[in-house]
Amino acid sequence: MRRVILIVSAALVLTGCSPKGERAPQLPSSRGLPYEVALIIPQSLYQGALKDTLEAVLKASTPVLNQHEPLFRVDVVYGEANLTAWRTMRNRLLVSVEPDAEKPVLGVARNVMARPQIEVKVAARNAQELATFIGEQRQRLTDLFVDSELEVEAARLRRKYSRMTADSLQRFGHRICVPDGLHAAKVGQDFLWTGTNLNDADQNFVFYSYAWDGRPLTSEQYVAMRDSVMRVNIPGAQAGQWMQTATVTSHDDSLARVPLIMSRMRTIGGASVHEVHGLWEMRGAALGGAFVALERIDTAARRVLVTEGFIYSPHSPKRNLMRQMEAALRTFE
Repeated sequence: MRRVILIVSAALVLTGCSPKGERAPQLPSSRGLPYEVALIIPQSLYQGALKDTLEAVLKASTPVLNQHEPLFRVDVVYGEANLTAWRTMRNRLLVSVEPDAEKPVLGVARNVMARPQIEVKVAARNAQELATFIGEQRQRLTDLFVDSELEVEAARLRRKYSRMTADSLQRFGHRICVPDGLHAAKVGQDFLWTGTNLNDADQNFVFYSYAWDGRPLTSEQYVAMRDSVMRVNIPGAQAGQWMQTATVTSHDDSLARVPLIMSRMRTIGGASVHEVHGLWEMRGAALGGAFVALERIDTAARRVLVTEGFIYSPHSPKRNLMRQMEAALRTFE
């Protein structure tokens, strides 16, 4: 539920300096729930048409889940808060009208008043221009906050992770830090699975690799390879059951089955990766859930390296479980 806090406007100190010879004061630890964003905005601006645009961006459904869970929990703060509770929020979005601005701007600052922290400022000449600009920049805007939260979670995982998974992956010449609850394992040909083996809030990690033919990575190739690998390595409890990528009937006249995935090429950790979010199902059984995968090309070995996290959580919220597995994939070395 959205919370609105009315605060007397005060000066917001963005930067500072210390006299020569003095050490800058140590920043306090940031605060905030996972994927919680403090939206700092004038009351008159938020209660106009801009409110719908901001909520459509910040409270959109998290892709790809089989139920609605918003991208972010949003705390709307009227005015520029000088209270520690809002100065030290880990994720801060400042929206303002600047009549003299030549064009809309989106600025990013990190660790301004706390650590770790990301502060995004969006400004334009009027509310209508702001609404248009925020709509155009929605992917960049949400990526900034999601990526920042993933980096925070990845840092936590590097301090506390599943040693069993790390040791199991080491035999393939790689390293990863996944949640320490993943204690069951299965090793196959160029394949590793580890998981929590829970009936709910179940998290799983998969690694496999295959020969690279020199062509760019595509979603079609990914789905074909994924379904082939999962059919062999993750069977169901009965004959004729195995994990596969969920599909839906196409809306055109072909009646073809279309995989329920979203994919794009991204730069993560300085490397080009193929990022895929999607839904999985167990063929012949009423089981399913969400997954996220990163494909990387090892050009020296001419192999594609695939890391995947998937969950089974029919009764519990799924967003944070999935995001934790997504953060784990970013620790892969």
